[in-house]
Amino acid sequence: MDSLKMIFKVLAIASVYLGIGPLLGIYLNGKDVARRVTLGFLAWWLVRPPSDFTLMLYSVEKYRGHCRGFEFNYLEAIALGLALAALLEKRRDFRYLPPGLWAWMLWVAVGLLSVPGAINPIYALMPAFKFAKMGFVFVGVFAALHDERDVKALMRGFAIALIMQLVVCMWDRYVHGSFQVKGWFEHQNPMAMWSYMLALPILGLALSKDTPPRDVALYFMAFGSAGLVIVLTVSRASLAAFVMGSVLVMLGAYVQGLTARRVALGVLGALCGALVLAKAANTFKARMGGDDSPKNDLRFVLNQQSAAMHRDHPLVGIGWNNFGLANSRPLGLKYSQILERWEQNRGSTIYAVNFMNNPLTESFYWLVLAETGTFGFVTILLFAALTLWHGLRSTAFFWRTPLGLLLYGVTVALAISYLHLRVERILVQTKNLTTWVIFCALVARAEWWRRQAKAGRKLERAER
Repeated sequence: MDSLKMIFKVLAIASVYLGIGPLLGIYLNGKDVARRVTLGFLAWWLVRPPSDFTLMLYSVEKYRGHCRGFEFNYLEAIALGLALAALLEKRRDFRYLPPGLWAWMLWVAVGLLSVPGAINPIYALMPAFKFAKMGFVFVGVFAALHDERDVKALMRGFAIALIMQLVVCMWDRYVHGSFQVKGWFEHQNPMAMWSYMLALPILGLALSKDTPPRDVALYFMAFGSAGLVIVLTVSRASLAAFVMGSVLVMLGAYVQGLTARRVALGVLGALCGALVLAKAANTFKARMGGDDSPKNDLRFVLNQQSAAMHRDHPLVGIGWNNFGLANSRPLGLKYSQILERWEQNRGSTIYAVNFMNNPLTESFYWLVLAETGTFGFVTILLFAALTLWHGLRSTAFFWRTPLGLLLYGVTVALAISYLHLRVERILVQTKNLTTWVIFCALVARAEWWRRQAKAGRKLERAER
C-alpha cells in the first residue's frame, strides 16, 4: 500500500511539474489577459489549505522541525509556466537571475554547508530543497510582471483571498465557537502575519489617486478583512504590526498629497478600527494576563538553547532543520537539559519521556543561527537588506506613479515582517514563505524597471 501511495505521489508530481506547468506556459504565450488571470489565481490559491497545493515525499509528520519532508508546491509549476511563456515570447526583459535572487540562492548554498555535520543530513536537505525551489516562484512572478496592470491583477487575487479568509474565520468563531481562529492555516500566527503582509500594499493601492473607485472598494474591503482576521486570531504582535504598518502607509499617502479620498478612508479606517478594538478588548485582556518574564516564558529558554548550539557550532550550525533533534532527548541531551533545568526551577518534576520531542525556538533569527551558524545568519540578513534596498529605491523612483504607494506598502510590510521575525519563525511556513518570495520578486521587477528607465534616460542624454 505504501509503495502504491508513493508511486501515485511521484506520478502526480511529475504530471504537474512536467505536464501542467509547461502546457500552461505554451497556452499563456502572447495572451496578456490569461497571464493576468493566472497571476491573480496564483495569489488567490495561497489562501486555500496547504494540502490543496502541496504534496510531500518522505514525510515525517511526527517531527517538530520546520520541514517535515521533501515538499512539492504546485504554485511553483504555475510559476514555471509563467516563466516559460516569457521565454516563448522572447521577451528582452526576461532574466534567469532577477535582481536579488542571487542572494537567496547564496543563502540556500550556505545552508547546505551544515549538511555534513548534521545529526540527520536528510532532514537538513529538506529545507534546502524547499527554499531552492522557491526560486521558480521568484523567476516566474518576475517574468510575468510586464507592467502595472499585471501587478494590480496579482494584488486583486490577494484582495479576494483576504476577504474569503475573513468569511472562513467568521465561520470558525461564530459557528464553531473557536477562541483563536486559524481559518485555512495550520496555526493562527502564520495567518495573522500573512494578513498584515498583504494588507499594507493593498492599503497603498486603495489610497492611490489613480485607482478606480471599483477597485478602491475591493482593496479597502480586503484591508478591513485583514484587520478583522488579525483581531480574531488574538495575535498581539501581529495586531501591533498591522496598526503600525497602517499608520506608516497612511502617513506616506498624506505626504504624497491630501485628497478627499485619502482623508475619508483614513477617518473611516480609524473609526472601524476603534469599534473593532473596543469589541475585542476583553479578549485581548484575557491573553495579556500571562507572565512573560524569563522565568515563565518558554521562548526565553528556547533562545538559550539556540545560543548554546551557536556557541558549539558557530560557523555552519548544528544542521538545517535539525533543531528539533538537537534540543530533544536522546540525541540532544546536552541542550535538552537547558530546558529541563528551567522546568525544574519552576517546580516541575522531570520525566525523560516528556523531553523526547521539544518545541523549536519561536525566533527565526535564533533558529537560523543555531541551524546554519553565522554564515547562514549573515546571508539571510544580506537577502533581507537587499529586498528592502530594492523596495526603497523603487518606491522613491515610482513615488508619483500609480505604483508608488503600492511599492511603499510592500517595503513597509517587508520591514515590519523582518522585525517580527525576532519573535516568530513564520516565514519558513509554505504560505508565508511563498507570499514573501512573491513580494521579493515584485520589488525586484520594480528595481529592474527603475534601472531600465535610468539607462534609457542616460542614452537619451548621450544622443543629444
